[in-house]
Amino acid sequence: MTNLKDLKHIALRGEGYFCIVKKYEDETNKKSYALKELKKEHYSNEEYRYRLLREIKLLEDLQECPNIIGLIDYGNDLENQKLWYLMPLAPYNLFDYIRKNNDKIDLSERYNLAEQIIYAIKFAHSKGILHRDISPNNVLIFLIEDKKLIKVCDFGLGKNKDSLSYYTTSSASGYGQILYVSPEQRLHLKDATIKSDIYSLGRLIYFIFTGKDPDNIKPFPLSSLVIKATEDNPEDRFTNIEEFEKHFLALKELHLNQNITKNAITINELLNSPGEKDLVNIHELLVKGNYLNHVYDDYISPVNTFLLEKDNLIKYFKAVGSGIREFAKTYSERLYECYQTTRWPFSSMNTFGEVLKKMIENIPDDETRLICLKHMWYLAFVADQWKVQKLIKYILTEKYVSKSIETQLSESIISSAVEMDVSYFSDIQLPNIIKVGIIKSSETAIQNKIDREKKRQKEFGDLDW
Repeated sequence: MTNLKDLKHIALRGEGYFCIVKKYEDETNKKSYALKELKKEHYSNEEYRYRLLREIKLLEDLQECPNIIGLIDYGNDLENQKLWYLMPLAPYNLFDYIRKNNDKIDLSERYNLAEQIIYAIKFAHSKGILHRDISPNNVLIFLIEDKKLIKVCDFGLGKNKDSLSYYTTSSASGYGQILYVSPEQRLHLKDATIKSDIYSLGRLIYFIFTGKDPDNIKPFPLSSLVIKATEDNPEDRFTNIEEFEKHFLALKELHLNQNITKNAITINELLNSPGEKDLVNIHELLVKGNYLNHVYDDYISPVNTFLLEKDNLIKYFKAVGSGIREFAKTYSERLYECYQTTRWPFSSMNTFGEVLKKMIENIPDDETRLICLKHMWYLAFVADQWKVQKLIKYILTEKYVSKSIETQLSESIISSAVEMDVSYFSDIQLPNIIKVGIIKSSETAIQNKIDREKKRQKEFGDLDW
């Protein structure tokens, strides 16, 4: 076993607020090590000393995991006021590695890096240990021949989830790196849970697969995973790391399985294939919106059947969370595309309305509801589908039209320029701004009609044809 006394101090490697990291070397085999040491001026600080002692204890409990940094040696010299531990020295942390090599890293390697990190956090959670500081700076990369071995490190904010030690209170300084820390942990460190680690993992996945900081997350191939993992409300996130991992592995299979690529299969083929259907695969194809011949036969019709059957919609939403809004966008786009074609049953517009209504009633996500409400308005009053008019009538209420979307919906109603009598809604309590939108829409339609007549008269006069 390697001991600190057998190593030579080489240089200062890094420095944080209360710890320093030194590089040591074994002169016999030229192996390098990193020593994390509490700054001497902080040794008398009970909080900082406890923090490093607890990190050492947590690492001891996690040594069976190959993806968590090794604890080689440690010591606490009361007389000389030295508290430290020794670990292997990595050539890179994840942040530096991806920033330097982002253009060279293929999809398979990104999945491999992420999978090792997930395994490490899963192992920690199985021991009842939270990390609470998951970020690319706390993930080390070791080069083993031609492979990259991940080691998660810096459990300085970690804790046993059953611990009630004073350090878990909100007075602790440093709640994790701001771009990766969950809202509840940012507010109170003691409120961090398994779902807080999942939030940080989701943001880390975004960095791994895009090379970009997660301050403005944009759509990318793993959006369904990251959106659900990083919901502001912990209750809307994955229940546990196993559920997160299952979704991740389903995406990995979908993206890396070369037997059949997602570009070569349509949602119609997937939904009509034998065997159990994976909702993650279904979601990816629903969002992509592939079809071979006709948008109605190959996409819209099978999607309608799937969503209207039993509790499929509820299960789907539970699997992808607010990521379902990406599907709502694609579905709406494909419907508009369908309207420009022939060879589909126009009576199906009523079914479109039923699907949209079901989504509004069952998906408590304002952006998704706004997309569906806008399209239902189009079907009901622009396309003049009277059955859809009946469907939308009783969902234009505050229960489904929240304050956050009522203005956008009203603006969309006004721009539709539909002439109608607002008294059609007299038996329900419309939000006031929606009522105003309907009135203005009608006024716009009437004015447009007057303007067209004036233009006709100006061009042709009162000629008797």
